[in-house]
Amino acid sequence: MYKKQILLFALVIIIILIGAYYFVKQNNKDEFYFYQKIDENPNCDFPIEFTHHFTDVNTIDSIIPPVFRNSKGTMPTTLINIDGEAPLYMPTSGKLIQGSYHTEQGAEFYMWEVDVGCGVTIVFDHVTEPIEKIRKLFPDIPRNDSRTDFFNSILEMEAGELVGYTTGTVNAHNWNFAVYNSSEKNYLFETGEFAQYPKYFTQVCPFKYYNESAAELYKELFVLSDKDIVVEKNLCDDS
Repeated sequence: MYKKQILLFALVIIIILIGAYYFVKQNNKDEFYFYQKIDENPNCDFPIEFTHHFTDVNTIDSIIPPVFRNSKGTMPTTLINIDGEAPLYMPTSGKLIQGSYHTEQGAEFYMWEVDVGCGVTIVFDHVTEPIEKIRKLFPDIPRNDSRTDFFNSILEMEAGELVGYTTGTVNAHNWNFAVYNSSEKNYLFETGEFAQYPKYFTQVCPFKYYNESAAELYKELFVLSDKDIVVEKNLCDDS
């Protein structure tokens, strides 16, 4: 009788553990997906192409291509200087995977990263007004820092879809657009700078994914020096 009770107890424990395992797996499948998608670098039959502008080109005053240096140090990103409010669009289809909602210079900003496949991710930073379905991915209260969190659910977006608007940073009125490719490494890898942030080594020129005519519209707006900004090494220089 005692053995039967032990066996029954053990069976109940096993059933509970199995149920808990599948519950956790089901509820965390998106998080597992995020890490797998970020880490893997599949061979793609069709290379990534940007088929839509990521903003209204007419709203751009100038573009500082990556990578540039200012009074704060090396900045591995593309800086988009604007006048007024600019709409933001998906240049290709993708899935929003992580982001942050934070305060900076007394204003509130959103930043998010999009997995577009083939080891390529894009980042919209210093967004002031995301569309509602994107805003719902973030907490209601902003942080005091720009640390990112993985979203609780995957949000798929289509190429050309509006993602929000921005008036840019408080003082400089600019915002950031960055593209990373996990299969590539830029010159920062050789310098050893940002060893604690190896993702910066994989930053590439955002405009390489556009066709020649579309890319040229952006490149005509390039400025390689402005006030305290100097482009350290232009990742968009094809020469």
